[in-house]
Amino acid sequence: MKKIFIIVISLILIFPCFAPFSVYASELSDYTMEITEELDGILSEFGTGFEAADMDDLSLEALGSIIWSELSSRLSSPMKMLSSVFLVIVFSAVMKSASDNSDKMYSTICVIASVMVILPQLADVYSGILRTIQNTGGFILVFVPVLSAVSVACGGFSTAGVCHMMLLGASEVIVKLSESYLLPVLGITASMGAAGSVFPSTSLESIVNLLKKTVTWGISITMTLFTGFVTLKCSITGRADGAAAKTAKMLVSGFVPIVGGAVSDAYSTVKGSFEVIGGTVGAAGIAAIAVLLLPTLLELLVYRFVMWAGSAAADVFAAQEISKLLKSIDSGFAIAQCVLVCYSVIFILCTAILMKTFGG
Repeated sequence: MKKIFIIVISLILIFPCFAPFSVYASELSDYTMEITEELDGILSEFGTGFEAADMDDLSLEALGSIIWSELSSRLSSPMKMLSSVFLVIVFSAVMKSASDNSDKMYSTICVIASVMVILPQLADVYSGILRTIQNTGGFILVFVPVLSAVSVACGGFSTAGVCHMMLLGASEVIVKLSESYLLPVLGITASMGAAGSVFPSTSLESIVNLLKKTVTWGISITMTLFTGFVTLKCSITGRADGAAAKTAKMLVSGFVPIVGGAVSDAYSTVKGSFEVIGGTVGAAGIAAIAVLLLPTLLELLVYRFVMWAGSAAADVFAAQEISKLLKSIDSGFAIAQCVLVCYSVIFILCTAILMKTFGG
């Protein structure tokens, strides 16, 4: 009886070695489709002009055409502003040459005319900058959880937690600060430029330059420290997640009888599939940020060129008051440009870091 029992147990243990076992990830395509549909909904909501399926064939030329189509509709306003500024400058030069003792009065009239020409478009530009920051913040708010979920599926639990918390926190801080302080700062630079032009004895140009340098340097240093901290933190947590994943694979392979190695290989396959999905999701997020921010950034560059050209023309025609006004407005544009550049760099770098550290 004892021998029969030993033979039966031995056959039960040996039989799985000859049985055709297969270990696989069931319904992985369903998860892929669900993530892709959610990503497509986000990209469609914010009008990026492409979907996740387009990422394989999305070249720089195609991305550039999407950005250019968005930018081309905004170029008429800067050109109108440039022609209006040139007309005011020429009018100012003619009035000065015809005046005798009322130079100050004519200069004041010309500055007020410049402000009246520039102010309506200036308000539209400032509101457009704030609207772009708010749209980008809304996109990050719904996109980062998707990317973090893919990171968790790849085994990057700690890395996903760090990036999820830091990215959402930084985005919300930038959006709230922009809503509360960006427009007032831009308005202060424009008003100080107008006041300094109307009252040349009270020069406010140095205050405008100080405000510009303080804001731009402060934002740049904060961006550098933030991205450095996220890089360091994600590097450490990525290594920890990688070590945990390797330990889990080793335990499964060593302690699960018969099929431990197959289960470990299946886990590696599933993890690799989610890493591919994560690469697609991250690339789509970076491209979407480019589509959301680059048109406004390029529009700002065009407006800054208008200010530079107008300031040069004002210096040629000896309209120093208008030149001071345009330089002050350009300082405000420089502040807004710095905010947009730092916002985009923070998100793009942190997304790339998270993609790099998937699973350690």
